[in-house]
Amino acid sequence: MYGWTGTLLRVDLSSGRIRREETDETLRRLFLGGRGVNSKLLYDCTGPQTGALEPDNVVIFGSGPLAGTLAPSCPRCTVTAKSPLTGILGDANFGGFFAPAMKKAGCDHLIITGRASAPVYLHITAGSVEIRDAAHLWGLTIPEAEARLKADLADPHAQIALIGPAGENMVYTACVAHRYNVAGRTGMGAVMGSKNLKAVCVSGSGTIAVAHPEAFARERKTWLQKTRENPFTKYFGTYGSAGPLDKEDASGLLAVKNFSQAGGFKGVELVSAGHLRKFFTRSHACHACPVHCIQSFEVTEGAYAGTRGTKMPEGCNSSCGPSCGNADPGSLFKLNNMANAYGLDILDFGLLMATAMDWYEHGIINDTHTEGIPLTWGNHESMAAMMERIAFRRGFGAVLADGAVKAAAHLGPGARELVSSCKGMVFGGVDPRVIRGSALCYATATRGGDHLRGGILIELPGPGGRPALPPEEALEKYGTTDVLDPGSYNKAAAAVYNQDMYTIADCLEVCKFITAHNSFGITMDDMAAMLHAVTGLCLGIEDMRRTAQRVFTLERAYIVREGITPADDVLQGKWVKDAVKGGPYDGRTIDPDQWQGMLAQYYRARGWNAETGIPARATLEMLGLDDVAGDLRRRGFDIA
Repeated sequence: MYGWTGTLLRVDLSSGRIRREETDETLRRLFLGGRGVNSKLLYDCTGPQTGALEPDNVVIFGSGPLAGTLAPSCPRCTVTAKSPLTGILGDANFGGFFAPAMKKAGCDHLIITGRASAPVYLHITAGSVEIRDAAHLWGLTIPEAEARLKADLADPHAQIALIGPAGENMVYTACVAHRYNVAGRTGMGAVMGSKNLKAVCVSGSGTIAVAHPEAFARERKTWLQKTRENPFTKYFGTYGSAGPLDKEDASGLLAVKNFSQAGGFKGVELVSAGHLRKFFTRSHACHACPVHCIQSFEVTEGAYAGTRGTKMPEGCNSSCGPSCGNADPGSLFKLNNMANAYGLDILDFGLLMATAMDWYEHGIINDTHTEGIPLTWGNHESMAAMMERIAFRRGFGAVLADGAVKAAAHLGPGARELVSSCKGMVFGGVDPRVIRGSALCYATATRGGDHLRGGILIELPGPGGRPALPPEEALEKYGTTDVLDPGSYNKAAAAVYNQDMYTIADCLEVCKFITAHNSFGITMDDMAAMLHAVTGLCLGIEDMRRTAQRVFTLERAYIVREGITPADDVLQGKWVKDAVKGGPYDGRTIDPDQWQGMLAQYYRARGWNAETGIPARATLEMLGLDDVAGDLRRRGFDIA
């Protein structure tokens, strides 16, 4: 077999039973790997009766068919479970070296069920799988536990995915960490914590054979050349994944103080990538990646001088910066380090703090709630103090540990209106009222309000007001030039196209940084050619689009089964209640009637019922999802 190992590993922590299974060929052919196969396994293994933090939930680690080869930037690993944060499909992925090691240990996907009676970790090699005692690791931060595990394993090449105190305490926004990469969002770390599972360690030394070595060499050369020529490659190699907030501010896209204004943030240049770069000391790369977007840092000035670590994502400098009214650059590195130690998703944390500061300003919470911690705008000392309380579920931190949406429900009237969310998940950094197509992507994402399920990055004009994409290219690609107008509601076709691009990247576990989601880089054609070179599976562009549609529709069926309706495919909170304040888009709102028209158009483009958003029977059967159609029909859903 080429590319895939053909093996799925099942571990039941309750019984201690471990078994290796041959992966069904149809599963690989229809869903490829990574997110695609994970989502199908989740659909089959869980249902509405499954509690997210109960033993019958699963945690699935999935690699892609290109992982472990030298295909550039294909090392990502998707972690999937029913989400405690949203109650629907949950997943997240991380880069690094874990997925290649898992493949080299002879495993494409790992399914973990049950709950251990005491803390444990897994050690997986090509010849064995062990459930080991983790009592000595429980309560340790991620860096502490990782160091202890490496000493225990006596294998410097072992790759580790683990949780910190936030996961152990089942904080709903806890993540799974691997080196300096995290699978954030949707609370996958909390599900691991509910199973008393501290870590998964993999020692793999095998090789991944490719079907067509000469074709693989040609495709690899093409990918490397396209990546070098991609203008974003130089940016990421220089600034890492820190956001260019000064440019977003000038464009009127930047969300400030929990969407109180768009742009115009005083001190934005101090927390933007250009300034943060002065603290970077060394770059790193994931397996077989030419971009080197991960930056080590040392803060050399200010109150946080001496702070050292690795990686500054836009999820931190945006959400913990302008979203919270914070212009102190050193504090961003400190907060990111704390989140990485506790195992908290830094994006969710920053947006939660922005919401809590808004509650504080509006008198919905006060010093009695916060135990005297003043949650005033820009107060990074208070953010650090509250992060510790959240990670250990102490005091008001126990309320915030359930996420902004559930915390708002606990606080009562007025709190919900200040939470900008969709399907139980917050989003921030940029204001989606400005970019209607991206807003549609966020609202219809299958894991909640989410920019990593799809976005339309060409909606806003480029420098000098020029279109981000030539109109003739937009017409050929999307069937309309309206995609270049941020105010247009004719975005359904573009939303589907870009969601499909993101979906295929997640199935192959290709880093989105190098893909053509921004109109540069690796296209679906390129991915199809590389897939053929590695596995021998020959898929044309229409086959690739159909695979993406299959995965996305399967995920839609899952969340429909969990109770999601068109009423959930909308942006809630400040996003729709108020108008944009400040910047070139001042006064812009989302028109409810035009939104519903765009949503119906989107449903039709997906082959779903235009009124209910339920995948149609004909669509399910065309996609080879007959079993899903039968399941929905038995449960009483109208799929006619």
